[in-house]
Amino acid sequence: MAIIRESNVTYSKWPEFRQAINQLVKNGTYKNLVDIHANMSMFPDGLRHGVHRMHGNMAGIVGYRRFLPWHRAYLIAFERELRNIDNTLSIPYWDWDADGGRLIGISGVLGLSSQRDIGLLAGQPVTVPNQRPWFSNPATVQMMERYTGDYYPWSRELEGPLHGGGHNWVGGDMANPMISPNDPIFWCHHAQIDRIWSVWQNNNPNEKAYLTGAEALLDPWDTEYNNDNIQDISALGQDSYSYGPTQPVFNPTP
Repeated sequence: MAIIRESNVTYSKWPEFRQAINQLVKNGTYKNLVDIHANMSMFPDGLRHGVHRMHGNMAGIVGYRRFLPWHRAYLIAFERELRNIDNTLSIPYWDWDADGGRLIGISGVLGLSSQRDIGLLAGQPVTVPNQRPWFSNPATVQMMERYTGDYYPWSRELEGPLHGGGHNWVGGDMANPMISPNDPIFWCHHAQIDRIWSVWQNNNPNEKAYLTGAEALLDPWDTEYNNDNIQDISALGQDSYSYGPTQPVFNPTP
């Protein structure tokens, strides 16, 4: 049976999820996973970039194209470790607009991160300089899900305001693109990104990242995953998964 990734608002196994995170931190597995994302090297431009070229702001066009498939493989790697501890676990996706910034289920789960510096809740107005407003709204998410068109500009847009906005809103290690997986909300945030991509894929079945050669190999899992075989989340063998429905939008009390 395919794994079901549920909304963080309705996820029923938060206590077990927290225990698994603590165990992964204790046995060093969690840091090993973070180190994959943090792996950097000097590139010909004289700057240090992520070795796996999984972000557009670090690897340009290739990074924008690799962003979604690479992080899909990364989520699977993390989910495998969770399920090695408890095979009933899955990654709950951060249901942004139902959650509204309350961080339901994961507010006290910090992993290797020392702290967060979260922004305003959904609906809260900015009253002083430098306050960070809530980054998502249902109309924007629906627009991204329903968009029909080329993969590249769509992926680039998703990596920007929604993906980047979520990282910056959480603050702390999440705001550092290399060590952001220190904070376990990283996995929930990227599961939401992946959920949006899966909905978009249903609307655009012939649109892919159009990566070839070494760029299509999703290192360090390149013996398992490439841009082609990771596209269909229902055809990944024991790692196959689907997403549970989003929940009603959070309406803060005035």
